[in-house]
Amino acid sequence: MAGAASNHQQATSSEAKWTVDTTSTPGVLRFTFRGRLSAHDMETFVIAHNRAVDSLQGRDYRVWVDLREMQPLSPEAAAVMERAKRYSAARPNFRGSAVLVAGATVALQHRRTSATGGVIDKEFISSDEEECRRFLTQVYRKTSG
Repeated sequence: MAGAASNHQQATSSEAKWTVDTTSTPGVLRFTFRGRLSAHDMETFVIAHNRAVDSLQGRDYRVWVDLREMQPLSPEAAAVMERAKRYSAARPNFRGSAVLVAGATVALQHRRTSATGGVIDKEFISSDEEECRRFLTQVYRKTSG
């Protein structure tokens, strides 16, 4: 993984399979996925995801996920991705997420892992980029406690 200590992290390969961007939009973690990701690819993503969340030091954040170029995940890779969602769901500063998809299979798979990962209550999944942007500006998940 390149740039583990930086604000912008990317998978190491000739063609990046995922990116984590913590700087382009203040208060928004931006994740992009491309191609077919293995369980190992997802493991390295989850590490980068958790570091990005922790780097916020308790400041509120929203999540923008672009899955338009991602292939459906294997069951093993989907189970690993769910761990990133659980990590955010457990954070009181997580406010919600917008997920941009191109196909129904990826959308259904993402919805399932979001439900089991605990983030579905404040997540919007759509192929409409403007609707995703609008949702992200308005979502504010409240936590108990």
